[in-house]
Amino acid sequence: MNLSFEEPPAYDLGADADLGMWLAEWGEYADRIIHLGPDDGRDHGQLCWDVLMPTGLLAPHCRECKHPHGGPKGPKQMATALRRQIPQPEVSPWLAATLIRNLVYPGGGDGPMRPVADALADGLVELLGPDAQWRANGNAAYWEGSRGSWTPVTEATFDAAVVGIGGGHAVVVVAVGED
Repeated sequence: MNLSFEEPPAYDLGADADLGMWLAEWGEYADRIIHLGPDDGRDHGQLCWDVLMPTGLLAPHCRECKHPHGGPKGPKQMATALRRQIPQPEVSPWLAATLIRNLVYPGGGDGPMRPVADALADGLVELLGPDAQWRANGNAAYWEGSRGSWTPVTEATFDAAVVGIGGGHAVVVVAVGED
């Protein structure tokens, strides 16, 4: 897919500055949208909307067609799409699944890079802390829940989003797939 959008400014991660570098590399490797920045008071919906806006994934590509498109039309609808609260014990595997899994061909397994996705997810969970609030748009990537049930956050055929806010940090991870 090779998405193109404006990179967020560098963010000081304190003691674990490598996490930001690894996330940037992972975004390119796995073709994911990953944003890590300060908690500046935006809610989950506004944060996800602002991160996705420059990607072109929120607006239909055709602009002139008469059939309806699936993604949210604003930050409030985005917040509604991110209605699934992720329980703290499930956050790390949910994040890892969103970082690694193919949404179009789910039977292919997670592959040999799953341990790296697990480590990145663990790092994000630790960074945001135990009181962080995590939201998702459903189970498009994290099949351990009710498989395949999600509310779109983009115009892509398939998408999975995890948004977390806590410990002075905010993170957005979005995977998309087209069949």
